[in-house]
Amino acid sequence: DLDIIQKKFDQVIIGINDLQDDFFENDSEIETVARESIGQTIRNIIEHFDLDVEDETLMRERDW
Repeated sequence: DLDIIQKKFDQVIIGINDLQDDFFENDSEIETVARESIGQTIRNIIEHFDLDVEDETLMRERDW
């Protein structure tokens, strides 16, 4: 069910957003390589499970 999948990805992405806040508080940030790795992992999940959804849709809550 794509609605359930989306809700779970929203939770994950919001968690990453919160982690980014911790980085900012320590004068750092989530590096470009880490961002790309997260995106690639999501694309791999989409492909592996043959989901009919775009990666940007699953990462809609992202602010990084």
